Amino acid sequence: MNERPNNQVGAAFVRDLRQALHNSYDPSELGKSPLVRLFGLQRHPDPALSLRRVLVEAIESLKPGSDVPPHASAWRYYQVLDRRFVEQIPQRDISISMALSVRQLRRQEVAALRVLADQLWGRYGLQLQAGRVPVAGEAPPAEAEEVGADREIEWLRTTLPLELTDVAEFVQSVIQTIGPLCQAAQVLVELALPVRLPRLAVQPTTLRQALISILTVAARCVRGGRVCLEAQVHGDRACLEVRVEASRRHAAPAPLTQEDREGLELARQLVALSGGVLELELEPQRGRLFSARLVLPAAQELTVLIIDDNADTLHLFQRYLAGSRYSVLAIQHPGRALELAQEMQPAFIVLDVMLPGVDGWELLGRLREHPATRGIPIIVCTILPQERLAMTLGAAAFLRKPVSRTTLLAALDAQAG
Repeated sequence: MNERPNNQVGAAFVRDLRQALHNSYDPSELGKSPLVRLFGLQRHPDPALSLRRVLVEAIESLKPGSDVPPHASAWRYYQVLDRRFVEQIPQRDISISMALSVRQLRRQEVAALRVLADQLWGRYGLQLQAGRVPVAGEAPPAEAEEVGADREIEWLRTTLPLELTDVAEFVQSVIQTIGPLCQAAQVLVELALPVRLPRLAVQPTTLRQALISILTVAARCVRGGRVCLEAQVHGDRACLEVRVEASRRHAAPAPLTQEDREGLELARQLVALSGGVLELELEPQRGRLFSARLVLPAAQELTVLIIDDNADTLHLFQRYLAGSRYSVLAIQHPGRALELAQEMQPAFIVLDVMLPGVDGWELLGRLREHPATRGIPIIVCTILPQERLAMTLGAAAFLRKPVSRTTLLAALDAQAG
C-alpha cells in the first residue's frame, strides 16, 4: 500500500484542517468537523474541545528546539500557525511583527499548514485509511490515540488561561444556550443576580461547560418543575457563589442516573480548573432533588512590569494580556526600570536581558538584591538560550522568545498561584 496520501485525499484533508483551525474557538462549528471522526474523538465528553486540544498540541509539537536558528523556516512555520490559529492574531498584525508582507505571510501559512497536515496524517495513521472518514457508529481507527479524561483535564489546566469574566453576562449566555432544552422539558429557570457583581478570573470555556452540565442534569430530573440559579458575594473574601437548585412540588423527580453523576463529577473537575469548588447535595430534601453550589474567587487585578526595548514586543504582550487579570506597565527605556519597579511595586516583572546601554543580567541582579524589589518574581524573557543562567541569578521563570499568549499567561498564572 502506498504510504503517501494521494493529492486528492491530501487536498481534502488540508481543507478540513484549515477549516477546523479557523473554527477552533467556535465549538458548535468545530464539533461538525470531519476531523472529529477521523481522529476518533466522537466518543469524548466534548469532541469539539478534544479536537481543539489535538490541533493545539500538534502545532506545539512543531516548535523547534533551542538549537534551531531563529530565522530557520521551522521557526517561521511554528510562529505563523501559533499566532494565526492559537492566538487568533489578525494577519496584518502578524505580518508586521514578522517583517513580512501580507502576501508573503499567506504563502508561509499555506506551507505551514501542509507541514502540520503531514504531521497529523502520520500521527493518526491516516494513510492506512486511504482518506476514508469513519461512518457513524464505526469504531475509531486503532492508530488514533485514546486520551483519557484525566489527561484531558490536565491539558485544559495547563493550556487555557484565566480570563476576566463578567458574571452576569456569563450566566445569561449559559441560560440562553440551555434555554431550548429547558423549554422542551417545561422547566422554569429563575435567576437572582445582584446588580453589582465582581468579575471573575476563570477559564470561561470550562466553567461554561460545567454550568451547562449542571443545568442539563437539573432540567432532565425536574421535568415540569423549576430550576433556581442565584449569585451572591460573601464577605471580605470577594468570592462568588452560584447556586443551582432543582425542585418539583407535585410529582416525584426523576432519580439521578449514573450518567448524571458522571456529568456532575466532571463538572466538579472543570470548576476546579478555575480555582473554584463545586459543592453538591445529591440527597432529596423537601421536594428538592439536589443542589449545586459553585464557589469562585473574584478577580484580583495584578500589575506586570514588562521591560523590553522592542516596541513591537511590548505591543504584542499588551495584546496577549488584554482581557486577562493582568494589567501591563510597559517600559522601553531600561534606565528607569529599577526606579519604576520600586515606585509601582508590580506583582511580577517580565525582563528581556538584551537591552541597549544596560546589562540585563546586571539589572536582574539589582532587582533581586534591592530591598524594595527582591520579593517581586521576575520572568526572564529573551531570545538567548540561557535558562540555567537566568535561574541561577534569581529569576522565578524563564521564557525563550518567541512567546505565545498561552505560554506567557501560563507563566504568570504559575507565579500568581
